[in-house]
Amino acid sequence: MGALPLNRVVRKSAADEVRAQLVALIESGQLQINDRLPSEAELSRRFGVSRPIVREALGRLRALGLTEARPGSGTYVASNVTKLTMHFGQYSASDLNEVRRCVETPAARAAARRRQPADLEILTAALDRHAKAETTEDVIRSDGRFHCAIASATGNLLFVRILEDLQETLKEQTLAVSTLRNRGASAAREHQAILKAIVDRDGDAAAAAMDEHLDAVERAIRRLPTERPLTDLPAGQAPLPRSRTPRVRASAGKSK
Repeated sequence: MGALPLNRVVRKSAADEVRAQLVALIESGQLQINDRLPSEAELSRRFGVSRPIVREALGRLRALGLTEARPGSGTYVASNVTKLTMHFGQYSASDLNEVRRCVETPAARAAARRRQPADLEILTAALDRHAKAETTEDVIRSDGRFHCAIASATGNLLFVRILEDLQETLKEQTLAVSTLRNRGASAAREHQAILKAIVDRDGDAAAAAMDEHLDAVERAIRRLPTERPLTDLPAGQAPLPRSRTPRVRASAGKSK
């Protein structure tokens, strides 16, 4: 396989830029199925970003079904079309959202009725971090903290335990829906509505706002196609510019 053209990253959302360039290489055929990507260290050097940024971008490619990690070997191109299934981990999206409604809606109601000043500080801080997040990883982390903080505000440790146990699966779901245009801004507004109801000690409004949030999540999941061409990927994943691109030689060739 020949050298790969990669641009140094200068945009604020570095992980999205890295992902967009790698997606474009797959789309154009410069990276083909079973080709091995350069190592994290090499990608970090060529893109001019940290290894955690590269790692996040590679995670997004895996979530899209474009690449796979082969233990002891590296990351390989697995497909040239996205394959976003309606399963997250071992659970279907419908099963996950059914359980969330059983847990998070009553938790929001209880949190509004029982919350303490310290709980409001934690909830507000989580949303502030969400608004200031610069990477998808930060967004996912702050989203999880917000939902866990609601559980904590109920004063019922079982709510907390259940939400904490769901976090790994919820991270996969949040990662998938984050590929949709404007979903982040919509989620932020939904979270603010939940927080306002909790601040107002309005249990019914908090439960209704949580239901609306979960409705929006379900609608977002239905927008995820089971398979679509790379040319239909969301905005921000534009083809890689062909001019003024440094070249980097990929690590060892195709697998057998």
